[in-house]
Amino acid sequence: MEKRSFNKNFFAFSIFLALFILYFNNPLFAAFRTGLPHNPDWKVDEEIAEFVPGWNQGYFKCKSPKGGYNEIVEKQKILNSWGYKARPIEEIKDLLPEPNYVLYSNPDVWGTIRINETPWEAVKPRGAMWEKFMAQTERNKKECYIDKDSWLRGYKYGIPFPEPDEKDPQIAVKLMWNFLKKYQDNDREVPMDICGKDRRGYERHNLFLNRRIQMRGRVRDDSSTQDGLYHPNLKNFELIYTCPYVSPYNLRGTIVLYYRYNDPSQADDLWIYIPSIRRIRRMSTAQTQDRVPGGLDWTWDNAEGFEGNVTKFNCTYLGRKELLVPVCAHSHAYWDPTSWLNSPDQYYQRRLCYGVKCSYKEPVNMTDIEVWLDPVFFNCPFAINRDMKGRDWIVVSVSSGRCKNWFYTMYNDYAIDILRRHASRAQFSYSGGINSSHEDYTMENLKREFLSR
Repeated sequence: MEKRSFNKNFFAFSIFLALFILYFNNPLFAAFRTGLPHNPDWKVDEEIAEFVPGWNQGYFKCKSPKGGYNEIVEKQKILNSWGYKARPIEEIKDLLPEPNYVLYSNPDVWGTIRINETPWEAVKPRGAMWEKFMAQTERNKKECYIDKDSWLRGYKYGIPFPEPDEKDPQIAVKLMWNFLKKYQDNDREVPMDICGKDRRGYERHNLFLNRRIQMRGRVRDDSSTQDGLYHPNLKNFELIYTCPYVSPYNLRGTIVLYYRYNDPSQADDLWIYIPSIRRIRRMSTAQTQDRVPGGLDWTWDNAEGFEGNVTKFNCTYLGRKELLVPVCAHSHAYWDPTSWLNSPDQYYQRRLCYGVKCSYKEPVNMTDIEVWLDPVFFNCPFAINRDMKGRDWIVVSVSSGRCKNWFYTMYNDYAIDILRRHASRAQFSYSGGINSSHEDYTMENLKREFLSR
């Protein structure tokens, strides 16, 4: 009798434990952790495959970043929620950039969203690599400076200017360098689905990988890193990134390869392999205000909020403002196929952000990009692009997670043309380092790896 009772209790405990683990660790259940009613249109990770052919397969297999999920970030306590089936968005009007507030407060036009506020102080400790990064950050106070061309000098790794002085005439450009040198891995691979949606609701999907390698600002020790710098770096690169297309078929094998040099006088290089003609072509990087190919809403300068070369801008400091920002968000893709928005049920933290207006020295399609930066990680969760008439035009938002080493990772990104009601949204199946080398970023090696026809 005792044995039967023991077996019964053990079985019940096993069922409870399995459900507990499933609830707290399976990404399909991540969106339910708010305790609020779930919008049935919102999709998470594997569920996205219902709408995106090829998602969660091959290169796009949903998995954790290197080293696994960061439990501190993934299991945050929700203090308040606004939006879908929660408190009214109007309560946080002053905690959002105005264009974002307009989007979120008009669900009949743009779709539903829910902002879950979590406490910032709970998002730590941040590990040994963060401590190493911050130790060099302290040394940067004496070692780093901005030259006459607005270029960063004396830099190895860490945040270049950790204590911005609001009276410093160079504060704006220093903040932008802090953003460009945020706490991130030496390299990363981001398999992504890019979804373009027009005012009629028509969608198209492109699957490609974004790979990037940093030549300065390398925190993790590996065989190619010496004191934060990549060696050898004979061509004096600042960074390299590539975007090989996997789907649809007519774009498969197309490879974009972008080089930026650690030299303000040397223009960026852009190369593209076009499989239909089996040729490599050099593209102009003069008009980085143009949208990227494919009719998307990102430009070469506004991906991840800001991707530009600081020498092409006059930077103006806008001051500080308390905002709710998704700087320590879930490490999962959140997507609503019926919406123009992205990341509909994410973690946001209340942060006193820095604002910078980056005005083009030679405007062609845009006058400026207004960015808002977290004061510790220097992410750019919000950016507003303005057209030649000075109107708010393209709104960019990036929700970023943190891997086990607390490195910057991405899981949702959108660029919305609010004037013509057109959206480009990116879902990332995962984001993390892959220990790549400079040799992995040559066109010939990329063509072999992706079997370009």
